[in-house]
Amino acid sequence: MNLTDLKQVFDERSGDQAEHVMHHLRLNGVRTKVVARRRRRVATWTAGAIVALAGVAAAAVVPGLRSDGTPTPADTPSPVRTIEGFPEYASGARVVAAKSAALPQQSVELTIVPTTLDLVVINRCDGAGEAVMVEDKVTVNGHLLFSGSCGGTHRPQGWAGLGVAVGKPATFVMTITGAERYDEPDGVWVPIPETGTFGLAIGERVPFDQYPLPPRPGTLDPLREDLPAGCTEATCPDVVIIRSDPADPTRTIRRTLTWETMHGIDMVAQTPGFLRVRVNGVEVATGEWWDYAMGGYGMYGDKDGGWKQFGLDPHSGDSVTIEVVPEHITGTWQVVFSPEKAGGGE
Repeated sequence: MNLTDLKQVFDERSGDQAEHVMHHLRLNGVRTKVVARRRRRVATWTAGAIVALAGVAAAAVVPGLRSDGTPTPADTPSPVRTIEGFPEYASGARVVAAKSAALPQQSVELTIVPTTLDLVVINRCDGAGEAVMVEDKVTVNGHLLFSGSCGGTHRPQGWAGLGVAVGKPATFVMTITGAERYDEPDGVWVPIPETGTFGLAIGERVPFDQYPLPPRPGTLDPLREDLPAGCTEATCPDVVIIRSDPADPTRTIRRTLTWETMHGIDMVAQTPGFLRVRVNGVEVATGEWWDYAMGGYGMYGDKDGGWKQFGLDPHSGDSVTIEVVPEHITGTWQVVFSPEKAGGGE
């Protein structure tokens, strides 16, 4: 995915800062634009992951996950086991419960008794027809968790507000709510298809060194050094680009700059691992990758005081130190901070 589509998301979501939601996107294939236009509206969670599944999804928030050095990852299962149509391992998690159904049925219900609150929620919709994007919503214990274009991995936080607790049954319901053709310029709503499958899965997070990563390619594809829509380094000189050290991608990179209100932050990495982004020593985002597909990761900037949730409130003209700390990453990476005037802001 290029950052043009991520910027479309940032543009449309700029009015939702009160929800204090970080949105993380990895979109693949020809559906990208419509997915970017109609991504999740998220209720009640303070942080989470939003990605499009293309076999295995790979972008999330990883609070508190630390590790010294780069462990040897677990071997990839061969063949990859599936559970109700979901890969057993996806986005740093192992699926522990799943349920699927076929259209024209329009909902599935899944009840689990969590043994941990380090959970991810995964949903999928397949076979609805060429150029058709299915819409859905997912609730837990009657509370809306997320809604929008079907297909993604989501890591809610603040489970207590949703009635989810260790040892207590929690009921998740996925409901198909509509469909749209994405081969039209602005999208066209269509009837819910009569054919296709959909499903819901719950996964538990797995430590990095226990997760079965895919085999490393013999040659890594070059990093896509994308910039915001319509930008080059010459035409958008205010864009702040932080790249890995060519000689050592594991090295922490720091930069001090005069702050401008940021529209968003975009990241990409060649290999599995994490990028921790800190502003004045406060972690505002953690990009996460579990394969070599270089999926994009994005989050909001500080417009309208959105970073006060982190205890940060930088103002234009302030001297600010940005720090990017890679963990486990063994290839090149890039982080782009886009000021309002460069990132398509209002």
